[in-house]
Amino acid sequence: MRRLLIALLLTLPGVGQAAQKPLLALVIDDLGYSWNQARQALELPGNHSYAIIPDTLYDERIARLGARMQRELLLHMPMQSSSSLALEPTTLNDGMDENELTAQVERMLRRLPQVRGINNHMGSRLTREGYIMRPVMETIRRLNPGLYFLDSKTTGHSQAYLQALLTGVPTLQRDVFLDNDPQPEAMAIQVRRWQRKAEKRGWAIAIAHPHQATLDYLQQVLPKLLENYRMVTLSQLFALLNPEKTTWPKQYLSRLPMASRNSKP
Repeated sequence: MRRLLIALLLTLPGVGQAAQKPLLALVIDDLGYSWNQARQALELPGNHSYAIIPDTLYDERIARLGARMQRELLLHMPMQSSSSLALEPTTLNDGMDENELTAQVERMLRRLPQVRGINNHMGSRLTREGYIMRPVMETIRRLNPGLYFLDSKTTGHSQAYLQALLTGVPTLQRDVFLDNDPQPEAMAIQVRRWQRKAEKRGWAIAIAHPHQATLDYLQQVLPKLLENYRMVTLSQLFALLNPEKTTWPKQYLSRLPMASRNSKP
């Protein structure tokens, strides 16, 4: 896979030796509550992607600043967690019917028109449910076929990636969370995992958060990573990988099992 990717990169115009470096994609999640931390994140060295939680205090202001700075922005779509964490006011949840889900997705995307893609904020409960993820992905596809979906994989049972594939939404999955433990020693271990995955496969995706400890650590480590890796946005990664789009026959889709609400645990 890595040899195939490198061969593809070398055919692109203007791509030289730097293209042979493994690709690292970094997404900074949870922007919206702190203006100061958002500004620090947007100024990190390298080319990264930034996920904004809608309907937060600074969401629209951060989106406008990010667009002016030519940063890649994502809608960090709140989804129901299996834990007792407090939900965002606009969180998608399993008490919504299909019309409510569709209307909420449409509203969030209209609020932040600068975004190039979407990833889930929390969602360890909701992303398990394929019958809920399907209308979410269908709405994304209908509103803007150019948007992609990154499955943050807050649960190993997530159906978000599969449902994105089935509905034709460009999709990838997160490989590493860098700062579940924000101690520098713990983050260094996760950075090494990120590097190893990129070296083995040719690319890897990490998610981090705008904690001050994380931002301080990234300010130190990113310039060193840039010496041996190529930092790319998610849009750039999609374009470089150029995955083949799977076409699912309508007759097959019509036979997909439709989970009922009575089947929920």
